[in-house]
Amino acid sequence: MKNLRPETLGILQKVEAISGCPIEFQPDSALAVQATLQKARHGAAAHVLRYKPGSGPLDYWVAYQCGFALRFYSLPPDQRFDFSDTGDGTEQAATLLVSGQSLPAADLERVPMFARQIEQWALVTLLSYPVGMRVDQWLYDEYPALRALQREGMHLIQQENMRLLSMTMGRLTVPVPLLGMPAAYALLADQLLGTGVYEIPYRAAGVMDMGATLRDISAEAPQDPEHDRVLIDAWAQALGVSSWYAWRPYKILA
Repeated sequence: MKNLRPETLGILQKVEAISGCPIEFQPDSALAVQATLQKARHGAAAHVLRYKPGSGPLDYWVAYQCGFALRFYSLPPDQRFDFSDTGDGTEQAATLLVSGQSLPAADLERVPMFARQIEQWALVTLLSYPVGMRVDQWLYDEYPALRALQREGMHLIQQENMRLLSMTMGRLTVPVPLLGMPAAYALLADQLLGTGVYEIPYRAAGVMDMGATLRDISAEAPQDPEHDRVLIDAWAQALGVSSWYAWRPYKILA
């Protein structure tokens, strides 16, 4: 990755130093997201950062993923946890999907499949967005040389997130409370980028109250990595999804 900027290379070096493992890069055109960092486990000699080739500001995607890793590895080993699906979310998501409306038989048949999709999306988002907002704030504050790339990357993320407002299966749509998560991120994007445009579609969809609640929870919580798990739990409680996941001690060889 010789074309990365010095600031990004410096962040990579910090991750390698604090974790004791190098980072390998692998292009992956099949990725559903822009980039992902797989921690070195199960005897692996290196972390693996997969990225979608030609997907915009690579420096931002790399720095963003490394921000998560820096927060994780700054924790003492006994404070590192895995986030696991309890299996309870699908049924509760199904209840949210059918609550308060009369659906035709065809849509009722779709509920289990769509509920599972909603549960999986919600858990990934819950794990990433509360901490991701802190990573974005850190990048903005500490790496002004990357701000133009951060602007481009955050804009792409916001454009992708807005598709959730029209994500449907028949008459089934994403439950309004869960849309508070991308709404909260939209508020941060507007704040950091000095705009007022990203919150508009969420406000029009009636989900901004939950977005503002989650934003405020993040603002009031301590900012250090030791409280990241507490922050995620606070979001989950506000969203009513606390039973959808469990924390398990992180084990390198697990």
